[in-house]
Amino acid sequence: MSIHIDRKTFWFLDEVVESGVNLAVLRSPRIEEILNRRTHGLGDNELVEFLASLCQAGLIEVKNKEGVRACTLHEVERAFAQSGCVPRHYSGFWYSLTPVGGAAWESVTRPEWSRYTDYSMGLSDIRIEAASRERAHEEYAQASTDPAHVPVPGSYEESLLQPWAATYWKTLPTGFRIQYAWVEGTSNVAWQLSQPHPRPWYTTPEL
Repeated sequence: MSIHIDRKTFWFLDEVVESGVNLAVLRSPRIEEILNRRTHGLGDNELVEFLASLCQAGLIEVKNKEGVRACTLHEVERAFAQSGCVPRHYSGFWYSLTPVGGAAWESVTRPEWSRYTDYSMGLSDIRIEAASRERAHEEYAQASTDPAHVPVPGSYEESLLQPWAATYWKTLPTGFRIQYAWVEGTSNVAWQLSQPHPRPWYTTPEL
């Protein structure tokens, strides 16, 4: 089935490629600050209607942490009312891509999954995942020089992932993980400013 992706649809799909978004964020006056991108520009009623239409088209799913789903106009409206985005206390419902929505996003962005990396930092360890050992090493070579998050000697570990869940909706046959413990160092502001801008791993379409 061919799905037409216009600019408005792309905004909502692209926003949740790597993780879902709480519904309350979509109505927040701080949306651009929270998401670090331009707002969708929809009014409250139009937003509910459009999100419900994306859900009914099979491109996204709306659900809470208990797995309760919302898809009809009434259900999505109620899901918005039950959601909140108070800092560190998000609640209610999130929206995310379905496999169909992910495939639709891929059809217009032509992603290079060989270049994609997943970097996550916990309270005591850092994890880097990529499609290949070489790509993971590239990311580690950069991340390990961060003066604010200093690698703990002897904590470095590598592992092969077969299959690899690159994102919550995209699985690839093989991936590679580097994991290491870190301790707090010094300020990394100057370091961050000196880092080269990474080459995009997908194309933003002109819609």
